[in-house]
Amino acid sequence: MFLLNSWTRLSLYAGIVALMTAITFSTASAESKPLKIAGSVWPPYIVDKGAEKGAATALVTEILKRAGYKTETTIETWPRTLEGTSAGIYDVIISAWKTREREAHFQYTDPYFVNTIQFVKRKDAPIKFRGYPDLKGLVIGVVNGYAYGDEFDKAQGILKLPANHLIQNLLQLQRGRIDLTLGDKWVVRNELTEYFPTAIKEFEFLGKPVATRPLHAAVSLAHPDHDKIVKDFNKALKSMKADGTYEKILDVYRKRLVKLTETPL
Repeated sequence: MFLLNSWTRLSLYAGIVALMTAITFSTASAESKPLKIAGSVWPPYIVDKGAEKGAATALVTEILKRAGYKTETTIETWPRTLEGTSAGIYDVIISAWKTREREAHFQYTDPYFVNTIQFVKRKDAPIKFRGYPDLKGLVIGVVNGYAYGDEFDKAQGILKLPANHLIQNLLQLQRGRIDLTLGDKWVVRNELTEYFPTAIKEFEFLGKPVATRPLHAAVSLAHPDHDKIVKDFNKALKSMKADGTYEKILDVYRKRLVKLTETPL
């Protein structure tokens, strides 16, 4: 057997201790390094107004905090958010809908919210929506690049008039230049709260949803701990729902939005 003298054993032991200390310090540094979370402006979910965060940013930040992560938030355009997170410049997208193409670049958390997309009409317009044949011949304001769902995209017999922003469509609807527009319910209510405070009663949701879309945080596959981050997020989300923290955060934003009546089906 090969025996080491006392000095050699002491030197080897010291080297091992130094190596383990370095590894421990490196791991601790990696764990304490803030996650870079990114998103594009999407009121009331993501906003960029000083200390104001938006409902999605507030939820995701608190969920990650409970999971043991510090965060740094960056507001970018949507293309830069996607590209930057895919490349590992950012670690987490605050809010994303799941698509097959995106799954090649991101690991999704459990959904932490559900977006409900509905039509909006003038309250005095006798329009019902049980199916797309009911809307035949109508002019519907849409937003360029917005994903409304396959059923709406394939609907025949309606004229889809594009605009750059929902607020433009709401204004056109108010003026009677289009018959309907559509959008996420919270986004519609936010726009009406911000820009039509004295005309809320002129608008109404059609009761049947166009689509519902689960909303996720998306973790970059470029991050070496993406699987752990997702598991930690999901665990913390369940905990927040169980103790009421989740609803308390949503209530802060929910209460700011005007209520809008809905036509019965």
